[in-house]
Amino acid sequence: KQWYQRRVAITAGIGLLGSSLAGFSDNVPAQPSVTEYDHSAKIVIDPNNVPADTDRVHIAAKELNDLTGNRFEKGYDFAFNAAVPYFYYPQLTDGKFHVFVLKYGRSNDDGVEWSKTSAETHYLHSDSSRFSISLMNRAWPMAKDRCIDEGKRLAVITGQKSNEMVKKLLVANGRAEAWIGLYDAHYNDNNSKTTWAWVDNSPFKYAKFEYGAQTQKSEMKSAVAAINEGGEWETLSPDQKLPFICEVGPTEKVKETEARVGLTEADMQM
Repeated sequence: KQWYQRRVAITAGIGLLGSSLAGFSDNVPAQPSVTEYDHSAKIVIDPNNVPADTDRVHIAAKELNDLTGNRFEKGYDFAFNAAVPYFYYPQLTDGKFHVFVLKYGRSNDDGVEWSKTSAETHYLHSDSSRFSISLMNRAWPMAKDRCIDEGKRLAVITGQKSNEMVKKLLVANGRAEAWIGLYDAHYNDNNSKTTWAWVDNSPFKYAKFEYGAQTQKSEMKSAVAAINEGGEWETLSPDQKLPFICEVGPTEKVKETEARVGLTEADMQM
């Protein structure tokens, strides 16, 4: 019995020692709350969850679906004061979605010791969405022109999160499919192989084509893309008339030769 009690005491002592070894750098910050404005965001943390001796907070932002491949920027260090547990993150792009991570820091003889990094916050923006849907059925070229007339562009989807946003918008409006800004750049020449391109010239790296979609052979009947209620992309003829998704973002001038391909005289008058 004494041997057993001694063993329990030793085990408990090891457990206490192990917990004491869990130092500052082992802390994982909770996700902060975020309120995003036009060009900045207010990041609020719970001071009760901040480890002792914290004297700074490092916060980094990631702009979703940008051309850098959704990477976090360098970020900023903010002085920490438990009485003022919020920070204003500057220089954000208006109309874009962002997520944030943070970590705590404390000064020591070697410089700064950092905690682990928090999980990403959920994407958000002060605007409900940069995407909007037009429920009027249009041929793809006319849908493209209409978005430009509104100072927008047909939706450019360069990642899973933006694809999910567009899908939810489509479903919320009770539509089975809608045009997006993806097209085959060779649908009006003699090249037999497709080259998929976005209307704003974003790199074509992310794809969500449905199984069986014509994506390799360049043909008029499969020259442009629409998203369906399952979030997959169909390849269809630009003459087909569907609702369409516009997006706040850079626009491009209409190319007359591109905008009129495959349309009837009646379509051209719309």
